Amino acid sequence: MNTAFDLLVSGRPSVDVMFSGLREWPALGKDIDADGLGLCAGTSFNTPAAANRIGLRVAYVATIGDDPWSRMIRDEFEAEGLSTEFVEVEHRPLPGVSVALNLHGDRGFVTHWEDGDMYDERLHERALGVVARVDARHLHAYVDEAPDLEALARARGMTVSLDAWGGPWWSSPHPLTDLLANADVLFANEAEAAAMSGEDSLERALERLAAHCGCVVIKRGAAGAVALAAGVTRAVAADPAELVDTTGAGDCFNAGFLTGWLGGLPLGDSLALGVVCGSRAVGDYGGYRGCPREPELRAIAAERGIMLPPRGAVPEGDPT
Repeated sequence: MNTAFDLLVSGRPSVDVMFSGLREWPALGKDIDADGLGLCAGTSFNTPAAANRIGLRVAYVATIGDDPWSRMIRDEFEAEGLSTEFVEVEHRPLPGVSVALNLHGDRGFVTHWEDGDMYDERLHERALGVVARVDARHLHAYVDEAPDLEALARARGMTVSLDAWGGPWWSSPHPLTDLLANADVLFANEAEAAAMSGEDSLERALERLAAHCGCVVIKRGAAGAVALAAGVTRAVAADPAELVDTTGAGDCFNAGFLTGWLGGLPLGDSLALGVVCGSRAVGDYGGYRGCPREPELRAIAAERGIMLPPRGAVPEGDPT
């Protein structure tokens, strides 16, 4: 069937303040300098903004306030041409701010969320309402965050991808059978995959996770990415990149991979598109500003023998 949107995402956007070029980690009572500074919307904003850049039709469910931080986020929607159809504005301060410190290819964060759990509960109810009435092909969400939202999306004919997003401390009391019950695609980094699967070996982690999910993608940073689907394993090396800021590179990778996967491309081609977007993300501040726009991605893909389908095309056999 024809659908209004390719990708539906729900989440809380933040303003990301990013420092780069640190020579050491901050210590109490000591001032250090950063060579670079970036400022843009982030967190759940990254994947929908990147997906919008590369040609997917995106529905993004979010809530912002009327404080200066929220107004900066609204400006980013306009700058990116990202639809605000499902953005609710509350007339009160509702800041979400995350500070990222980049050091030796990794980063640490300090984050403030106004309202915390209360915000999440209200947003979740709104997201359920949107999923119940909006025609979309695919829901992208986080592992163990909203299983009822995933189930509703599946009932409405959408496919579902989940991002583990928890780092090496990732944990959940629920078994993989429940966590991945509605997932068509799982995204995780190596530490997350090991924590979820209980396996130290990359190969065994892939196999164990793939027993519960049709397509498992493990993002490996500078080592590229590897995926297992339908018994087939594919690996793609990372593109050369000038490292500025690693914030959100995995989110940008997700958008690139889903562009190929939703387009019915082979697993290796979808991985390659994810790597293109993720590798370029680290060359600029934030999780989407380094992402190529659609004409550039199509040109890069064509150079590599990857033919992206026309915008909005639904491949034969697509579940929607």
